[in-house]
Order: sequence, then structure tokens, then C-alpha cells
Amino acid sequence: MPDPHKHPVEQPTFRSLMATSLFLGVVLLVCAARPGASSRFLSVITMLFFAIFVVSFGLYWLAWVLREHELWREGRQGEEE
Repeated sequence: MPDPHKHPVEQPTFRSLMATSLFLGVVLLVCAARPGASSRFLSVITMLFFAIFVVSFGLYWLAWVLREHELWREGRQGEEE
């Protein structure tokens, strides 16, 4: 039997994208805070990784809320019948 398509909340790739972008953002922030490391490029890349984290976290949270709402609706339909 083929594996059904997983919800985005259940996919490890999406969670690993969030964790990786947060980790790289923190590492680059620490590197940019060192004395003598006044690279504008490093600051832009750091902001980019944090932006990726914020957007992916927001999408993950929204997908989780919508999934829970759908499960709740399915449960209520079973009670009404």
C-alpha cells in the first residue's frame, strides 16, 4: 500500500528547514558580533536566515492550527451522526 501524502506538519524536511535556518542565523550572528568582523555581507546573510526561520515558523504554526481544526471538525461530524 503506498504511503499517503503527509501533512506539512508531519514532514521532517519542513522542521529541519526551520531548525537549520535558526541555527545558522545564530551562528552567523555570533560571528558578526566578533570584534573586527564588520562585514556587511555577513549581516545581510544573518538577516536572511532569520527571515527564513520566521516565515517557515509562521507557516508551520498556521498549518498546525488548520490541521487541528480539521481534525476537530471531523470529530464533531462523527458525534452528530
